[in-house]
Amino acid sequence: MSRSSTPVGTRTGSGWVIGRVGGIPVVLAPSWVLVAAVLVTLYFPVVRRLVPTAGMGTVVLTTLAFVVMLLVSVLVHELAHGLTGQRLGARPREYVLTFWGGHTSFETELPGPGSSAVVSAAGPLANAALALAAWGAVVSLDPTGPGLLILWGAVLSNGLVAGFNLLPGLPLDGGQILEAIVWAATGDRNRGTVVAAWGGRVVVVAVLLWVLGRPLLEGRQPNLSSAIWMILLGAFMWSGAGQALRRAEARRSAEGIDLRRLALPTLVLDDAATVSQVENALAGQGAAVVLVHAGRPVAVVEPSAVRDVPYEHRSVTPVTAVARPLAPQQVVTALTGPEAVTAVSVAQRHGPVVVLHDGVTVLGVVEVAAVARALQSRRP
Repeated sequence: MSRSSTPVGTRTGSGWVIGRVGGIPVVLAPSWVLVAAVLVTLYFPVVRRLVPTAGMGTVVLTTLAFVVMLLVSVLVHELAHGLTGQRLGARPREYVLTFWGGHTSFETELPGPGSSAVVSAAGPLANAALALAAWGAVVSLDPTGPGLLILWGAVLSNGLVAGFNLLPGLPLDGGQILEAIVWAATGDRNRGTVVAAWGGRVVVVAVLLWVLGRPLLEGRQPNLSSAIWMILLGAFMWSGAGQALRRAEARRSAEGIDLRRLALPTLVLDDAATVSQVENALAGQGAAVVLVHAGRPVAVVEPSAVRDVPYEHRSVTPVTAVARPLAPQQVVTALTGPEAVTAVSVAQRHGPVVVLHDGVTVLGVVEVAAVARALQSRRP
């Protein structure tokens, strides 16, 4: 079952599918339940203090409305990334709402630094637009009580999310923009990733010094809850920067990869063939078999699957009965370098092999495991 057809309510590896936007699943990670509980705990006494005349029911509803508003803000942020990426040639795979906000994964990498920067900026700009809209509602509607709290919460939370995400370090959106700037200036994406990853670590140190060091210099104790949140956020960002550095190293290893050198001997047949015809074409060879329909690869057949069909049934059994259908992602047209390795990485979610195709001809079958071994051998 593909992700796009996963029913709402299904638990996936990322969380629970709670809906779809443009056919792309929106997934709620289990960690979001934890952050919602923490937000309710922290915000409830604030609402009671600021609206002392409100009843308990109003306080509870106001608190829950604030949490839902944050969920919507995060979703808008991720949708801005995904919809912008889709317009620039990278289809989103899923939108995931997590403890630290969310992330949008794409089926393919963005084609260049310009598109990467635009997609990265779209999320914070969406939050900035929400903050301005909420501020406009405060000014024009002149709300009071719980309504005023919710709107000011929207102004402050979206403003902070927009501003913080634009800080120049990975894994923040500002780090993605910095990576794109260095990439465009040097022509080397890996260098951009390394610079932005170390930028992320500088941001972590700067934020912690601001939150923890500034009060101490002023002779005050740091706020405990703020300190805990900043330490957790710093750990998350430091880990994300480390992952980016490892990703840059993996890309360097991929630069000399040519998938054609890893291809198995391959036999290409029409998908209307019978098992007997495939057996005759193989003639005892151990080649991989690719079935095509109107010139497009649609399935692969393992020789062992052909041999498992009883001899007397081989002439009447269509080979599609023992074939393994190919997902579109398993037909790879990028043949060299990081783009090829990325395509194989995406395809491995659907099967253990990929079929190389130049748009006209099948060039061979490559095992995902062979690509992994080739990458490992190139690493220092």
